[in-house]
Amino acid sequence: MTSKVYDLDMAKERLTVYLTPEVARALRVAAARRGVKDSDVVEEALREHIGFAALERSAARNLDLSEDEALELAVREQHAGRRVRKAS
Repeated sequence: MTSKVYDLDMAKERLTVYLTPEVARALRVAAARRGVKDSDVVEEALREHIGFAALERSAARNLDLSEDEALELAVREQHAGRRVRKAS
């Protein structure tokens, strides 16, 4: 998933992450299939997991919302998703 926020040229911070060999291999394969860097796949997965992606999707669907309104909507959606996962 790409978004306007994600595509901006931002300074990146170097981070060391330790992965199991299976996950590292799957990461490299996924990146190669998409023609992107390993770090792009990791960042996208983390954005999805920690809720940045929900904020970006919300902003894309609701262009008439202010930034604060979009953030509030994204947080509500994230909480709703967590309730669904807990109920499962």
